[in-house]
Amino acid sequence: MAVYLISRIDVLDKERHEEYRERGQALMESHGGRYLVSGGRTTALRGDWSAQRLTIIEFDDADSLDALLASDELARLQALAADTITGDLIRIEGI
Repeated sequence: MAVYLISRIDVLDKERHEEYRERGQALMESHGGRYLVSGGRTTALRGDWSAQRLTIIEFDDADSLDALLASDELARLQALAADTITGDLIRIEGI
C-alpha cells in the first residue's frame, strides 16, 4: 500500500532553503520517494490555510518511508531545517 509524506512549510532562510530542498529531494528519491507536488501556488478554499510551500511525496510502502525516517541522512537534514524552515510534516497511508 502506498504511503505519503506531506509537508507544509514556511521558509525562514531562502539561501539555506535551496540547500535543504536539493539535499531533501536527493534523499527522498534515494529511498524511493516520488514527488507528486512540490511548491507551487496554494489557494485556501476553506478554513484558515496558510503555507508558502506544500510537498507531497509518494512511497511504494511503509518500509521505504520507515527506512528514510530512521536514516542518519534525515537526521542531518533535520538539523539544517531547524533554522531554515518551520511547518508541519505528516504521514498518510493511502491506496
